[in-house]
Amino acid sequence: MQLPKYVLLSRNIRNGLIEEEHFGVIVEYRPSGINKIAGEDKNYPFYLRSCMKPFQLAAISEIIKNFDFTPQETAVCQASHSGEDFHIEAVSNILKKIGLKKADLLCPAQMPLNGESRKNLIKLEQQPESIHNNCSGKHAAMLAFCVLKGYDTKNYNDINHPMQKYILNFTAEMCGLRLKDCLISKDGCTLPVIATPLKNLAEGFLNVFNNYPEITNAIINNPYYAGGHGRLDSEIIKAGLGNLTAKVGAGNLCCVADLKNQTCIVIKLSDPDNYSRGLILTTLLNKMNKFKDFENSVLKQIYSNDITDENGVKLGETEVMI
Repeated sequence: MQLPKYVLLSRNIRNGLIEEEHFGVIVEYRPSGINKIAGEDKNYPFYLRSCMKPFQLAAISEIIKNFDFTPQETAVCQASHSGEDFHIEAVSNILKKIGLKKADLLCPAQMPLNGESRKNLIKLEQQPESIHNNCSGKHAAMLAFCVLKGYDTKNYNDINHPMQKYILNFTAEMCGLRLKDCLISKDGCTLPVIATPLKNLAEGFLNVFNNYPEITNAIINNPYYAGGHGRLDSEIIKAGLGNLTAKVGAGNLCCVADLKNQTCIVIKLSDPDNYSRGLILTTLLNKMNKFKDFENSVLKQIYSNDITDENGVKLGETEVMI
């Protein structure tokens, strides 16, 4: 198994000195083939992490109709949500619909990713719960499937649980692979996750959003339920031309599908700098004319090439090699 060939994607220069360099791989998939935008993944498999969430929801998508999920509830089921009030409300509503409680969620308690939501919990002297975990929507969806099928809800995160076996097989097939050829691990939220090469992830990502319109429409029309305010994937969807879906994943992955042009871009950095991932990806997407008004978008405000001090005085800049 060959290691990926990472290439330099961005460089931070502060007052004439190189302070940081960030390396990675970017691929663009289309049904006719692969366009290697930067570097080579060498077919090296990466664990999909939260980029697997759209697959996991698609596999059990019958819950959407059976439990009359709203588009907002559907979107949060594939989110790495920020724990904002509307996220917690949506997950709570799902649990009510299926007759279960927060205690049934097997994801660990976690402070909300959203800064204001964290402050509010601390101000109210409340401890974070499993429902605040960024994966609680996905876990609630899986509980819904267990209720629908009569499966055990006490160990739904076990790799040998019939639902997990089904989801893993579904994901592998969507990515054009056989599960027996895929490595399997567990994600941070305790659920099984598979590894695939980037091109297979991109293929599967496009397959999901082409074939499950109820999920696609929910995400495109409710981008902040699919992540949160200021989150890379949500802001990409928001700034898109109505045909972009996006999903971030740990390990510095991010997938972006353009459903109009039938392409999917996947970026993977070799380091954990999420800011650099966002700057590199948004710079690339803007050059590819994927946004309707990038200059006035939240993305432009968040991901600036300027390096400044805390008073906003420019000290340097980040060069993006795309």
